[in-house]
Amino acid sequence: MPFVAFDLQGTLFTFNKVITQLQERLTPHLTDNKTAKQFFEYWYNTALRDAIASSQAGTYQSLRTVMRAGLERAILCYFDNDESTVSSATIDVVMTAAFDEMELDREAVTAMQLLLDDNARHHQHPWDIWIVSSFGGLEETRTLLQRTELARFVGEGNIICPDELKISKPHPKVYSELMRMAVHKTKRIENFYLVGSHAYDLAGAKNVAFKTVFLNTIERVYVAPVTSVTFQPYNDNASKGEQPDMIGSSLIECVTKMIDYEHTKRQFMR
Repeated sequence: MPFVAFDLQGTLFTFNKVITQLQERLTPHLTDNKTAKQFFEYWYNTALRDAIASSQAGTYQSLRTVMRAGLERAILCYFDNDESTVSSATIDVVMTAAFDEMELDREAVTAMQLLLDDNARHHQHPWDIWIVSSFGGLEETRTLLQRTELARFVGEGNIICPDELKISKPHPKVYSELMRMAVHKTKRIENFYLVGSHAYDLAGAKNVAFKTVFLNTIERVYVAPVTSVTFQPYNDNASKGEQPDMIGSSLIECVTKMIDYEHTKRQFMR
């Protein structure tokens, strides 16, 4: 029974809704979708940095909390205008779009169905599907999955949330705890896969022996040297860092490669 975990934000769900809201609410600063996307990426990445830093400092704060607190700062810094302001009503609307109204990637359901179809063909080695959620706590994530079509693909209890652990990705505990829960549930040890769109996330999983599948729609290039503990910057002959096991430009491509990889591995083991 191989296990596969999916990241939520930017992988199974898109940021399109919040980008649209930013464009509408921050006019005339954001005049089109491209500039709104660029501003969102700045806001999201600085918030992600601060959320990880708060966890490392021992004062964990959820990504939702940090993004809300950092929106006004992002506006001031990005537009380099100390007179730029944002109302609490605008913050509420933008945060709702960023989290509670997230929309599924158009390939998410089809990609999940590929795993169920593979399970139907190979009863002895079914995929066990998990979610790694920085979206919120356990109940919030369950509500999100139920609101969309994903709940039917994810087994009961197959969700792990940094908000519950009080430690952020890419700390090894997040991924090792998922492994512990999965093995405890199934009493089996098989391959673990993580499908995600952020290199830091995949690198954290790879360091505890996950197979990693990089969806390159956001970061485009996997910057291995800064995500691998094996990289030696002052040795020209050293490894340039570990690459993910698979790379895809869509969820369907990622899942298809993962299924093919698992089948090939089993053929060699016979």
